[in-house]
Amino acid sequence: MDKERFDRRPTPIWADADWLFDAQRLRAALLLYPGIAACHAMAARLYGWPLPSNWLTPQLHLATANPNFRIRLAQATLHRTASMSVRQWFGLPIISPEDVFIGFGGDLLHRDLVKLGDAAVGNWHGPPQIGLDELRSCVLNRPFVRGRRRLVDALDRVRESVDSPPETDLRLWAVEVGLPEPVVHPKVHCHIIGRVVEPDLGYPDAKLALEYEGAHHFQSKRQRVSDLNRDEGLRAEGWTVLHVTSTVNYRQLETKIRHYLGLPDPHKP
Repeated sequence: MDKERFDRRPTPIWADADWLFDAQRLRAALLLYPGIAACHAMAARLYGWPLPSNWLTPQLHLATANPNFRIRLAQATLHRTASMSVRQWFGLPIISPEDVFIGFGGDLLHRDLVKLGDAAVGNWHGPPQIGLDELRSCVLNRPFVRGRRRLVDALDRVRESVDSPPETDLRLWAVEVGLPEPVVHPKVHCHIIGRVVEPDLGYPDAKLALEYEGAHHFQSKRQRVSDLNRDEGLRAEGWTVLHVTSTVNYRQLETKIRHYLGLPDPHKP
């Protein structure tokens, strides 16, 4: 480490200390091994995709197209690939989003693959890194894809424009308990506030909106005011708004949704 000189590096506004540490270690590895690129779990973390806790490790996952290349570093795993599609992501060489997603086909559960896909084609950390149709085409048409069936099944549940992993969890939960799948960001023109509002999830026919509220919804005064204006506009259009937090009682939430959708509740005699 050069303690006398400082370099400015492009960094996403959502980057946390873990992201900065991963980026710094990748830059250090590049000094020793030019031509490598981040792949697998490290690439997913640098793209800002959600991973299960067992993949949030200090392991450096690095890719090379050279079959004779060797890396002898603690906490480094080398992945050899016949062809590397690399993009520059905030000045860092990272395997393309479709390659990263495909690489997890044999490693993640269905729900985790859907969350990964939602993040890749959605708006969680900025604009989409790849389109859903392009991602599906790569999975279907590329030869020798490990876990292709699992990837295809996951992509059937992936939706565009999702804003966060908790929204994915909420949508998948609704389907798992037998509810109709809610629409991601249904558009509602709210006359009293003069703009189109897009709740996180909703059932347009029943005018029922589901809003997932993380900690920032309560910590930011500006966010809170925006949420109140949104809810006021939706209710003026005849919508019901159900707020969901990390402490929600899902049995009660299911009962409420079934009530507003006019569906029978299997938990009641």
